[in-house]
Amino acid sequence: MKKAIIVNGITDMNKGDQALVWESYRIIQDTGLYDDIKVISLGDTPEEFDALCGQTINRGMYVIQNLLQHPRRGKHHKDQLQKEGLGYLLFQVKNAVGDYLHLTRLKKIIYDDQKIKRYFNPREIETIQAFREVDTVFVKGGGFLHAHGEKTAPYVMWYFLYYMNLAKQLDKELVLLPNSYGPFDGWTVESQLKKGLEQSDLIFAREHVSSIALGKLLKRDIPVVPDLGFYLQMQPKEVGFAILEKYGFRKADKIVGMTVRPWRFPGSDSPEQLFDRYLNSLKDLIIYLKGQGYKVALFNQSIGPNVHEDDRNAIERLIQICDNDKTKLFTWVNEDPTCDVLKAVYANMYFFVGTRFHSLIFSMTSEVPSISIAYGGNKGVGIMEEFDLGEYVVKIDDVTTEKLIRLFDKAIANYEGIKGKLAAKLPYLEEQRQETIEMIKKAVRH
Repeated sequence: MKKAIIVNGITDMNKGDQALVWESYRIIQDTGLYDDIKVISLGDTPEEFDALCGQTINRGMYVIQNLLQHPRRGKHHKDQLQKEGLGYLLFQVKNAVGDYLHLTRLKKIIYDDQKIKRYFNPREIETIQAFREVDTVFVKGGGFLHAHGEKTAPYVMWYFLYYMNLAKQLDKELVLLPNSYGPFDGWTVESQLKKGLEQSDLIFAREHVSSIALGKLLKRDIPVVPDLGFYLQMQPKEVGFAILEKYGFRKADKIVGMTVRPWRFPGSDSPEQLFDRYLNSLKDLIIYLKGQGYKVALFNQSIGPNVHEDDRNAIERLIQICDNDKTKLFTWVNEDPTCDVLKAVYANMYFFVGTRFHSLIFSMTSEVPSISIAYGGNKGVGIMEEFDLGEYVVKIDDVTTEKLIRLFDKAIANYEGIKGKLAAKLPYLEEQRQETIEMIKKAVRH
């Protein structure tokens, strides 16, 4: 039997990411080839480690220490939601340079036990030993290999490709589970991607637009298979409703679920104005929904690990904009369940308005008609197109009140047709999952 490591880290605070790691683990198990599967952790402090890995450890998965710390080193500034201050940026730049030098050195000394003991702590040494012994490195599903021309793009790309480069340097098998790819704007981004991925044993894309973008860059075919989040097996629907009941919802209510998120609008000269327009458009939509007799619930799809990935920050801003303590326009279901429980909550929705990508996957695989506010490269648009629902997407940069209300009205007018499309798609998912397993088995050595 073989050994596997799942990179680039587990983030229990982000329920979409948690679902991807859990389903990555399950699909590797179901190949029947691996009896030793480890998951790389995230978290730069003991508190972050517990928050980011605790639910996964409780599910029985073996988590090993991350070698690559984030430049922020566990420091998060809530007042820098849209733009980080100069001092904080300099702090991160200093750490990033140190990490680059430190981990570049690791590649040169990885088989030198004396030097490894000199430069790394015992938990890191355990991880290094795991990389020495592993057969296959699996990159969890996700959507992190993209750049929008930011000044930080060269470092960000090095950061995300680090374990992939390490795997190929050690002559390990490398499999990228279904990801979104692109755009690739920025200095050195394309060259780094070519170097990091061209020797991969197998690369999956989770939508055609990503397959085309990466396939063109690498000059190879990239098979398209569903995002692993589609396969998440939810807890019973009643478990989800029990959470809603705590917040005063009844089974007769027509609940419109929503996810919102902080977003810095990379490449824009006016991120604060765009973020305000996004939230104000949602406020207007909520007022419209309430007038139509719906009840609106806001959910935490992600609560960290940093302020930019903590949806509570965006919800708190929306509470202020709506003066929600007085107006009671929506209910904030402020919980931190596991991903399979959260999906069971979403299954009780009548309709869903999702910014968070995996909140849409959770809702749509529960046959809940949804509209998407797309961000971060190709994933939001691509996933709706895979369901033949590409007309129900608006990009976060283009959000207006009028567009959201028009999309909602259009979806309600076609409600049964959308439910039919969702229901028709679901039977094929298990078949596609089995095809993915077979492609993995063909790509790796037995």
